[in-house]
Amino acid sequence: MKRILIKFGLLFIFFVLLLILSNLNFFKVWEKQTIDLRFHLRGEIAPYKDIVIVGIDDNSILELGNWPWNRSIHGKLLDVLKRESPKLVVFDILFDTVTPSDVFLAEKVKLSGNVILSGYLQSYFDKRLKINVMSLKEPVGILKSSALGSGYSNLYIDEDNKVRRVKIYENSGSIKYYSLSLVAYKFISKQDLSSLVLKLPSDFYINFRGGEGTYKIYSYIDVLRGNFPKNTFKNKIVLIGAVSPVLKDLFLHPFSGFTSRLGVNYSYMSGVEIHANIIDNLFMHDFFVPIFPGFVFIINFLAVFLPGVLFGRRIILNLFLTFLFIFLYFMFSYQAFINKVLLPLVSPSVGLIFSFLGNVIYLNLIPKERLEGVVIKRRYKILKKLGSGGMASVYLALDRKTEKEVAIKILHPQYAEDKEVLERFYREIEICKVLDHPYIVKILDHGKENDYVFMVMEFVNGKDLKKIIEERKRIPVSMAVEIVKKVAEALSYANSKNIVHRDIKPQNIMITKDGKVKLMDFGIARIGGLSTLTQTGMFMGTPQYASPEQLEGKKVDVRSDIFSLGIVFYEMLTGILPYSEETTISLMLKRYQEDLPDVRTINPEVPEGIAKIIEKMTARFPEFRYQTLEELLEDLKRGYPLHPYDRKNILSSDTIIKRDNDKESY
Repeated sequence: MKRILIKFGLLFIFFVLLLILSNLNFFKVWEKQTIDLRFHLRGEIAPYKDIVIVGIDDNSILELGNWPWNRSIHGKLLDVLKRESPKLVVFDILFDTVTPSDVFLAEKVKLSGNVILSGYLQSYFDKRLKINVMSLKEPVGILKSSALGSGYSNLYIDEDNKVRRVKIYENSGSIKYYSLSLVAYKFISKQDLSSLVLKLPSDFYINFRGGEGTYKIYSYIDVLRGNFPKNTFKNKIVLIGAVSPVLKDLFLHPFSGFTSRLGVNYSYMSGVEIHANIIDNLFMHDFFVPIFPGFVFIINFLAVFLPGVLFGRRIILNLFLTFLFIFLYFMFSYQAFINKVLLPLVSPSVGLIFSFLGNVIYLNLIPKERLEGVVIKRRYKILKKLGSGGMASVYLALDRKTEKEVAIKILHPQYAEDKEVLERFYREIEICKVLDHPYIVKILDHGKENDYVFMVMEFVNGKDLKKIIEERKRIPVSMAVEIVKKVAEALSYANSKNIVHRDIKPQNIMITKDGKVKLMDFGIARIGGLSTLTQTGMFMGTPQYASPEQLEGKKVDVRSDIFSLGIVFYEMLTGILPYSEETTISLMLKRYQEDLPDVRTINPEVPEGIAKIIEKMTARFPEFRYQTLEELLEDLKRGYPLHPYDRKNILSSDTIIKRDNDKESY
């Protein structure tokens, strides 16, 4: 009897300790670490294709002014979207204060008939009742009554400042509050909230599809102006929210700070992108609920009552399992263990096994951003990442056939089926294939392997001109002249093939370590015989370097490239951009109404002849600029223009911008 009591006493003590351990923060942290590890090892997966984002980015703020904007602007955006027939429009913007433009926006919200607005759930301690009370900060009455519905947009942050979980509804006594994502899903699925609450868990871990940029983001200002392909938003779920760091709606997430051998891939994700992930999870029924501490408790419980095993051995087995969990927790808590021990051990083995089956399987197994060591087309071995942009990443690779280093531009996997992006990518390949010039980056090869669309280019070991200007502030006159000469020669050659670059800027001019100049990025170039990527009336390029006619969306020729090169020339000699703080509209007005300031007012060391050349390159109207690049090259060699630009001959009446009366500009 005494022995039985001792056994039950030990069992009781053990279960008490187990319950305490199971509810300690230890297991919660462990669970979060395993969640993060799951994403890191899995990599990116394809998001739901019918979710897109209209992002309030830096460029939109630059164009439309400081936030918050007049709400009539959002009303005009809804007009644009209504013509595209989206399935649902979800605002991740809080309209909780009354403004004079609410009536206009409410009218547009009502006309759209498919708009969801966001609120914010607040919690405070009621001293009288001595309980936590919740209240919902809602959109102003006129907007709420015009919308299809509204829900709270709160995101829940863990102790390590990461967003991993979502609560799709909250209970406060007899009152239920529903999240923005759940309300959106209600209208997508055409189900009642009461039935959804019965089917779905109140909170779950978000199954992130990838890091920031996984969902297609269109700039707010571009959408407002109609600068997007037709049917972009047709039958889509459109989320509207802040993506600019200026608006501070950014959060850490499971992919944040994942350090591969190439460096940190992801950092902060905007709130609107997190909501996109949640709606995606709900629509696809693809989320997961917490497994600890229940999982640990069940395993240990079964171990204790395992039949056919002596009591003492059961205790030993239980302790072994507990310490095994603890060991694994500490191992997987340290990123160094994953990167320096686990992955180097696993990756070569996986690579060796699947080398017999081909790179197609291997490319699918490894995380999307960790490509070093991968061999593409059985020829190009990726060595390291050089940089990343909105559409693609560029890697240094070894051409095993020639034993030379090359650069490989690989389209981000999420854009592999995006027609617009693919058109631009293949367009650059098509254009560069016909170009063979010492001052233009050469395209050596291209193709598609599994989900990876790529082009192989010559590797330029150097810096782009923008970085050099930032480092030196001003480029010496003789050096600047030589750079302009070489770019002009490259453009002259491209023009002989009937190609206009349309995006001349310092970032697209590479300077090698031995001083060679290389022009690159013909992604938005226009070529005779090929359909244009944009329609007339649509602007593409970089506003600070664009000619007045390009800013207005008119058809451009080589004289537009000459203007842009003149701005680059000006920036090299002064270290600053003319009108750098202006919006696109004010840039257009100034460039039609005013000539650029004389470069010598900022840098007196510039010779008069060079100043006159820049003046002619950047003349307001194309007919007063250099008509050919050969003419420009002759003047650069001479050191002054043979036929200078005479500002006095330009009448003030010629500076008026003619616009169609039926078009509205933003």
